Amino acid sequence: MVGSIKDPTGVAALYLGKQEGKELRYMGKVGTGWRRTTSRKIRDALDSVVSPKSRLSKQLKRPKATWVEPKFVAEIEYRDVTSEGLLRASSFKGLSRK
Repeated sequence: MVGSIKDPTGVAALYLGKQEGKELRYMGKVGTGWRRTTSRKIRDALDSVVSPKSRLSKQLKRPKATWVEPKFVAEIEYRDVTSEGLLRASSFKGLSRK
């Protein structure tokens, strides 16, 4: 996980990345699959690893993003991967520390 969009009580969405060799590639975002209490726990965990800039190999302009060090792994269920390499119909299933 490389970042999030915060909401008043937790997170509204998570930005996802995948390590491919030395590159950290953007994989899209996920904004569903958690309850309000889980959203708060995710935000608390990510607040401990906030980064001043994105750690992605190719920078993205996402003005609402709060970037984080890639210290957590998000378990994501998804239907497909687009031709651009982004996850389609993604849903959050869990979070763990690397």
